[in-house]
Amino acid sequence: MKIPAIKTDKTLLKGSAVSFLIPLAVMLFGFALREIAPFGERTLCSMDGFSQYWPMLENMSDAIRNGEVFYSFNGALGFNLWAQSAYYTNSPLWVLVYILPHGARLTAINLLVVFKLCLSALFFYLRLYFTHDKAEKLKKTLVFPCLSIAWALSGYMLAFINQLMWTDVIMLLPLVVWGLEMLFKKHRPALYIMTLFLSMWSCFYLSYMVCIFAVLYFLYLTFREKISFRDFLCKGVIFAVSSILSAGMAAVVLIPVFKALGLTLASDLGFEGTLSFKYGFSEMLFNFLPFRKPSLEYGAPNLYFGIISLVILICGLFSKRTDKRKKLLAAAFLLFMLVTMSLNLGDFVWHGFHYPNQLPGRQSFIFIFLALSFAGSFISVSGFRKGTIKLLCAFLLFEICFNGVGQVASGIWASKSSSLNRYDSIMSEFTPLQQEADFQRIEFADVKKNNGTQQYSFRGVTYYSSTMTADAYNFFQAIGQPRYAKNVSVYYEQSDITNALFGIRHVLTEKKTKLDNGEDKYDFTITENENALPLAFLCSDEIVDFNPENYEAGEETQKALWLALTENDEISFSEQAKELQQNGMEITNFDTDLIEGKINAGNGGVLMTTIPDDGGWKIYVDGEEAEKLKLADYFCGVEITEGEHEIKMVYTVPGIKSGTVISVVSLILTAAFIMIMKRKAVVCRKNGK
Repeated sequence: MKIPAIKTDKTLLKGSAVSFLIPLAVMLFGFALREIAPFGERTLCSMDGFSQYWPMLENMSDAIRNGEVFYSFNGALGFNLWAQSAYYTNSPLWVLVYILPHGARLTAINLLVVFKLCLSALFFYLRLYFTHDKAEKLKKTLVFPCLSIAWALSGYMLAFINQLMWTDVIMLLPLVVWGLEMLFKKHRPALYIMTLFLSMWSCFYLSYMVCIFAVLYFLYLTFREKISFRDFLCKGVIFAVSSILSAGMAAVVLIPVFKALGLTLASDLGFEGTLSFKYGFSEMLFNFLPFRKPSLEYGAPNLYFGIISLVILICGLFSKRTDKRKKLLAAAFLLFMLVTMSLNLGDFVWHGFHYPNQLPGRQSFIFIFLALSFAGSFISVSGFRKGTIKLLCAFLLFEICFNGVGQVASGIWASKSSSLNRYDSIMSEFTPLQQEADFQRIEFADVKKNNGTQQYSFRGVTYYSSTMTADAYNFFQAIGQPRYAKNVSVYYEQSDITNALFGIRHVLTEKKTKLDNGEDKYDFTITENENALPLAFLCSDEIVDFNPENYEAGEETQKALWLALTENDEISFSEQAKELQQNGMEITNFDTDLIEGKINAGNGGVLMTTIPDDGGWKIYVDGEEAEKLKLADYFCGVEITEGEHEIKMVYTVPGIKSGTVISVVSLILTAAFIMIMKRKAVVCRKNGK
């Protein structure tokens, strides 16, 4: 039997190859100039990548290997790891990093970011190609690839290349919009549902912006196509159902992270002040130019996507060949995006009803996407001659690539791998200090290293995350711990009281010496803290009424807290600690979300733990759930009666049960919905033709 030959679309293959390979070449060339791995020792894990993503990826890698993905004690004395991962490390592509040995991971992260950037260009090209199938060959093989490269190497992409958690959403956006267009025109929702789901799963934060944009883009399509009200209702129902199903499938991630964010200080912040514009016209205009210093901490949004692309867009807006209705709608949409980026209230809404801490204009990737999409649409019907088109594309490609190489070589932030991992060999020696059945914490004495606890997988206090609870921030502020970035971090600053109370068994003090060759050598001395308290211990019932707000922040609050724990203030500090140690719970089984132990409560009292209470912990005494106490406005505790008791503490991520049910049901409904839409003609389709 003769097998029929498969027809190959050479135009599609050529355009796809160009769209993918040119950004790859630009990035690798820039990496080589900047000595970024694999061409040197620098890494894209800089800025937030240095202090958040890299340590969190390391922590999540260990958590997955150990089957402990819900809760972690590696920071803030304990935190909701599931919610943190949903915010920072949920991309399925990170699996490619987790399976590699530690020494290869930083290089893998660099290459994975480049890979996703190249996929961004490829997906943008595929959308242009298939949504403008009647465009002539020159535009499919030259114009569309150039615009796609402009998307991948835009000012936004290069400015925020260190924001590793955002890259998946930017990569998927062309597919989400392509899926939305297929849903609108052909009532085929599968691509839209699945790509929007992947976007929400990978990074809900930017996906929130994508969801707002999806609604706006659906309305734009409605006005552009002049459909009837009945058809609008039919398409609107399909769009709404598809969007809800996407969110429903991701509910196991979305619901827990929304609950977690509801516990942060940022959740109580609202819009303040009167309406005003954050950026002037000239400031915004200059950021359309190439070779500009990227806005990383402050400044106007990063808007560059190629001067030639901008010229094509403007020519299309003023061209008589372009449909008047489409021109006006496109101009209005772009103007709306610019105004809401500059208007303080619009910026507030786009950023999740919260003003961002640095990294301005985080939604500007949507404006760039729209501008390049409209440029692609306009040039498809333009009257440009072939020679003019070739010249424009040559200039655009040169400009975009030259700017891209320049930005990578000098404009983006890149750290030395050695600075990220300079304690690797030393910290590996301390891992055996943490035994499963003997809970203890470790901390640096004087090293202000963000999330070092997560990077080196030891239980501690130091923590830096946007999912940090308000209770954590307020408690650490009350006891005088240093903070950074207003509401999302704490550094550990040791004292006798905090070392004892938090159960910090070993304190690591850094020693730096100069070698003969001028390089710095880092080493640590280890001090064992004999006063470290166990994870749970019986203490004075005065702790129930202790309120940190009644004392001056710092040393006074620490002393008052310690006195509230001890009944005998006539003995020395060490003797007080020993009494509390003797009243400690013996841990018989330890997992990060299941802790079992036994305790002799004597005449009874308050069992205090140094486990933060975020609503997820339940405490069982002799098999019966006990009424949980919140001690010092932060810790879990429970009152127990006299005698010996078996204690069990169980953690369930708040919202994960309902999220799981919704996700499973949504997955089943999605499969049924796609099958129905595929096999059966929908009533509204009759009005769409």
